[in-house]
Amino acid sequence: MTTTTNITLVGVEDAIKALRKIDPELRKQFNRDAKDIAEPAVTDAQRAYPEMPLSGMERQWKAKGRTLFPYVATKARRGTKVKVDTSRKTRNVILIQQTDPGAVIFETAGRRTDNALGRSLGVVAPNTTRVLSRAVEANRARLEAGFERLVRDVMRTVNKETR
Repeated sequence: MTTTTNITLVGVEDAIKALRKIDPELRKQFNRDAKDIAEPAVTDAQRAYPEMPLSGMERQWKAKGRTLFPYVATKARRGTKVKVDTSRKTRNVILIQQTDPGAVIFETAGRRTDNALGRSLGVVAPNTTRVLSRAVEANRARLEAGFERLVRDVMRTVNKETR
């Protein structure tokens, strides 16, 4: 279970796929550059996770064989990551995601349906999250400019190498 917040740029997926064909090392460098650009938003999100949002979240909770809780702030911070994904099944190429199950529940509880956990954590609008959305919005201009520059460089490289 992951939650994501993203910024979409058109044409990225094809350019990244072409990078791998031209030189796999260029694709690895692209991934490193994307993580560097997203680092301020990731850092802001990591700092924003509370130590213990609700006392009940420190207890063990399993559902369908998966451990969902306890919520641990250090795991929530470690679970905030940047991912570059060009698979056909995804519509997001570069995304900031939360991979810790307890933190995902904290991020999204109550946004689709009204429930007691969501009300206790505070209202969150549909298609947003409690921490990641705020971190991305606070850094949006920097992220967009950085990713746009990175994608233009990649497209320039791909165009030069395919001629």
